[in-house]
Amino acid sequence: MNPNGVNLTDVWNDITPVRHWKFKSRKRTLNQLSTKILERVVQMSTRECDLVLDPFGGSGTTYDVCERLRRHWIGTDMESCDVIIERLQTMSLSPHKSEDFVEE
Repeated sequence: MNPNGVNLTDVWNDITPVRHWKFKSRKRTLNQLSTKILERVVQMSTRECDLVLDPFGGSGTTYDVCERLRRHWIGTDMESCDVIIERLQTMSLSPHKSEDFVEE
């Protein structure tokens, strides 16, 4: 990760914490992770064109990061995926729905 070859420790204090949306209002909203955290995790654990699985899609941050880092990804979520679809469409991507691949 570091161009000087310095190894990271298991404490990352160089990335500022994200204040979760749930503490800003009473209505239930998504808790979006920092893209910097996910970029680091994806870069450390995968190579370009590897496959990343995120079964808890949330707001689609993992999928956003995977697209930018040229990783393939599979994602699901039990809640509505409208936020994820909207996010991916702003990146000019067309996500597939499970109905496109799963037969009942």
